[in-house]
Amino acid sequence: MAEEICGKTIVIDRPSYAIYTAFSDLRNLVAAIPEDKKDMVTADADSISAKVQGFEIGIRVHQRTPFSRIDFEQNGQAPFPFFFSMIMDPMDDNRTYFHIELRAELNTMMKMFIGNRLQDLVDKLTDGITKAASGEMPEGFSSFDVSR
Repeated sequence: MAEEICGKTIVIDRPSYAIYTAFSDLRNLVAAIPEDKKDMVTADADSISAKVQGFEIGIRVHQRTPFSRIDFEQNGQAPFPFFFSMIMDPMDDNRTYFHIELRAELNTMMKMFIGNRLQDLVDKLTDGITKAASGEMPEGFSSFDVSR
């Protein structure tokens, strides 16, 4: 059964092309990973994966629409198939409306365990992106250097 989540819409004080550029090449995300975790992560322009508890999980870019949307799909051994999109809509030259949409194929058991938590996950991811875009440290990161 497909679970569809539309995250909250926030305003990021960056132009849409800057946000799009940061996420369209997944190698850019490696810079945000704490040094002691980087050896578990591999990335190229279209995919990023990590070893977590013996499983290789990750995402791959499914489609890019320049400066407005990036669609990602699950890659590797995820416990369920999922697809998510980052949507960027220019508010003006320097601000962007941003939100995340998630679609997850959950069986009945998975829906009972995590179905209600998916909205929280999407909202936490959105909040982390907002903090990173404004130069703040997202929760859970011990080091974050945007100058790399």
